[in-house]
Amino acid sequence: MIRFNGFDTSGLLRSVATLALAAAMTTVVLADADAQRRNRDQEEENDGADRTFTARVGEIVLEAQEQQGNDQFTASIETLNRALAISDINPYERSICLQLRGRAYYETERSTQAVQDWQAAIATGAMLPEEIVNMRINIGQLLIANEQYNEGIRSLEQAVEMGGEEAVNVGVARMLAQAYGQAERYREGLRWAERFWELRPAAERTRGDYSLMLFYYQQLDDVPNQFRIIEGMVARWPTEKNNWRSYASLLAQTGREEDAFEANKIMYINGMLTESREIVAVAQYYSYYEYPYRGAVILERELNAGAVERTRENLQLLSNMWRQAREWERAIPVLRQLAQMTGDGDDYLKLAEALYQQREMAEAEDAFQEALNRGGLDRPGTAWTLLGNVRQELGRTDAALAAFREGARYPYSRTTANGWITFITNQRAAAADRVRIRERVRLDECRFAVEDLRETATLLGDVDENGRIVIDVPNNCTDLYNQYGERLNQNVAEGEEAPAEAAEDDTESDAG
Repeated sequence: MIRFNGFDTSGLLRSVATLALAAAMTTVVLADADAQRRNRDQEEENDGADRTFTARVGEIVLEAQEQQGNDQFTASIETLNRALAISDINPYERSICLQLRGRAYYETERSTQAVQDWQAAIATGAMLPEEIVNMRINIGQLLIANEQYNEGIRSLEQAVEMGGEEAVNVGVARMLAQAYGQAERYREGLRWAERFWELRPAAERTRGDYSLMLFYYQQLDDVPNQFRIIEGMVARWPTEKNNWRSYASLLAQTGREEDAFEANKIMYINGMLTESREIVAVAQYYSYYEYPYRGAVILERELNAGAVERTRENLQLLSNMWRQAREWERAIPVLRQLAQMTGDGDDYLKLAEALYQQREMAEAEDAFQEALNRGGLDRPGTAWTLLGNVRQELGRTDAALAAFREGARYPYSRTTANGWITFITNQRAAAADRVRIRERVRLDECRFAVEDLRETATLLGDVDENGRIVIDVPNNCTDLYNQYGERLNQNVAEGEEAPAEAAEDDTESDAG
């Protein structure tokens, strides 16, 4: 957000006060008879005060003025002290001497004495209203420059009261707005700030002018006018990052987060964001508003370009956005680099999960095991269960059961792990049952086939030299019957025991 860092009145003070006083002094001292006649009406209004110099005082004033023209201000103070010491000096002469000495004090950086002399000059009653207005403005500026804000405000407003609307120009209105701001009297000063804004032509408004108005509206929590000023700054200087940042900040503060996101996007697209933290913030905005893929693309590009630092935090952000976008293939290299950089079990676990999602099971198994070996996991039971899943898919049932049994040791993963243990156990039992059933069917088929063959051989007279019936036993029955149709093994023939190896092979085949 744009913040107001103070008011610079020194340049304005010096130029206005010095030039105004120099012109005033020259005009007063060197005025000819015609000029004095032109001022006669004002003199009459000024209580008939004598606005002429005696020869004695006039010579001293001319000497002091010449000294000031040569920048001999200290010497001019001594000269003017001589004039002010004259007992019969008239009010007009006294006012001129005080004004000149006040200027000399100002030029020699004795502002307190300068203000005192100028106020004393007004108190003589010899100054014209217009002169008093200008003098009070000069006094007000000097008081403000000396951080006497309330006194400066009082002097300026006295000038305005005496001079009327003609006394209120852009400079005076701005000075009053600045002084009220420095005095933290924002509510009272707002009218002067807005008056200044009206008086300053739009085409001539500077950044400082906009900052002054924004400062007031910020202090008074006037959000609509803050938007008006900041939007004006963005329109006036569309390529300046600070204006856009202030705009985005105000949008975020007022709950318009998506609009703030759009403002940040504009800054990024137009190349205004060059700092690492700014680019990271834009990427985070994309992630927050469910555009993780776009955020990851930006962050990866800027990391590769060196615009964003390759820190652990930034790599974690990139990997998280790829994972959020379910771009496992692009997440894996980042996760692998992160795991190697940190050596943390949790980073290896994230790598393992991405490898699992990418169906790279052998590498996933290694990464899960590495994560568990390194430790520090928030939920090791879940990691054991996932490792069991990987091993199960690799067809390594015994190793999978071992992993699931580890997972069952933790309350939060026990149900899932036990479910897998039960599944594998039931799968093995079902496989063994299927072997037994298939064997029983084979026994029955062989028995029927051999009986049919024996009957046929009997009818055809197929016998050997010993008169025994001979048959061609089917290939799948040769382990059960001989060439005479006789059973070789009574137990096996009756199907009382299924081959253990066949059951085991069938289980592994189903698991695969």
